[in-house]
Amino acid sequence: MLNLSSRRYTGAKSKLLDSIDFALKQDFDYTKHNELSFFDVFGGTGVVSEFFTKKRNFTNIIINDFLHSNYAIYQGFFNQESFSKDRLENLAYEFNAIDCEEQNYYSLNFGEKFFSLKDSIKIGTIRENIENLQKTKAITTKEYYILLSSLLYSLDRVANTCGHYDAYRKNVILKDKFVFKLINPIFTESKIEIFREDSNILVKDFIEQKRSIDVAFIDPPYNSRQYSRFYHLLETITLNDKPKLHGIALKREPENMSEYCKVGAESVFTELC
Repeated sequence: MLNLSSRRYTGAKSKLLDSIDFALKQDFDYTKHNELSFFDVFGGTGVVSEFFTKKRNFTNIIINDFLHSNYAIYQGFFNQESFSKDRLENLAYEFNAIDCEEQNYYSLNFGEKFFSLKDSIKIGTIRENIENLQKTKAITTKEYYILLSSLLYSLDRVANTCGHYDAYRKNVILKDKFVFKLINPIFTESKIEIFREDSNILVKDFIEQKRSIDVAFIDPPYNSRQYSRFYHLLETITLNDKPKLHGIALKREPENMSEYCKVGAESVFTELC
């Protein structure tokens, strides 16, 4: 099964978790407190939130990110609703057994670019199957997000990229290597709240609600590259809205453009804090 950290993501903090924990304890020894809240303002991969779910002092974990794909992944991993492991494993077996030659939106656009033609057909077929399972209520909402997260993680492992989707590698012979693997959902006693909001707006909402946050981890984008453009393919698969795509990298129309990646980042950050 695939763990939360089992993906390629620019700026991921997987190797810095102990350092983050150490830095926090320098000014705030959370081990001496009870029932604390932790706010992961720019969630990214979610690994920082996962790390602090294991710290029993944090009874409330709030995780937020602007991207549709990250929101879906948080729902798949962190949402604590029940699900049927047997049903998911049976569906995973069926997905891996798919042997279809009929092209779909994903193979027509991404085949022989980000994936081999056969893999892209399979990915598109699985995406439609997941959507149909939800529409017919054959699966729960939690199971829907587990399957969708599993698809995103599984295709990311074989994508013909250098870790993001700003471009694909050219002059490469693509092999059929896609395997649908299930994610390993996180079980915790902490209360989990998941948001997909502009961080500055969400913080304003919390202030208006007079919500008390004990620890906030703030890790905004730190260059001009927009994450919604870096991970456009994951956004398209998550939304499954089949938009018209543009350019060599086959990107969607620009959306979810962060002010933190623009020249006014300093003032936006000042507003946040």
